[in-house]
Amino acid sequence: MKCSTIILFAVNALGLVSAAAVADPEPASIVNPDDLVNNLETRRCFLSGEKFDDMPKTYQKVRDLCAGPFKGTYKKNEVRTYCRAVGRISVKYTIGLQGHNAGSTRNMDFNECVNGLDKEIKNCAKGGDTTYGNWRYRVDPNSGSC
Repeated sequence: MKCSTIILFAVNALGLVSAAAVADPEPASIVNPDDLVNNLETRRCFLSGEKFDDMPKTYQKVRDLCAGPFKGTYKKNEVRTYCRAVGRISVKYTIGLQGHNAGSTRNMDFNECVNGLDKEIKNCAKGGDTTYGNWRYRVDPNSGSC
């Protein structure tokens, strides 16, 4: 008897739910947990420091940077950081080819850049730092000027 059949029988016998036939997973759908490690993201929102001041300008600076200096080819472990005045504060924007899956080089296009940096602003009121498979994105609002 298969394990899934035993579990369903036991649950049904206890009157917890109605039992239904459940097929065993196809071998192709079984995932090795080690294969998932490379795809994990690491997100950290900052708990202290300045909050974003002028959201429309904060997002516009992302677009300006992604259309200019953040765009292009990166070498593994290359990091680019730019500081911009936004309202009464300054904001440091950072992108780096530092993820676990990063190859020797990779191209950063406008949409990927905007998507990654916008998430740090939208999801973290005081900025954040996230590393995905290839890329690291960081947006850090600070008091004062750059």
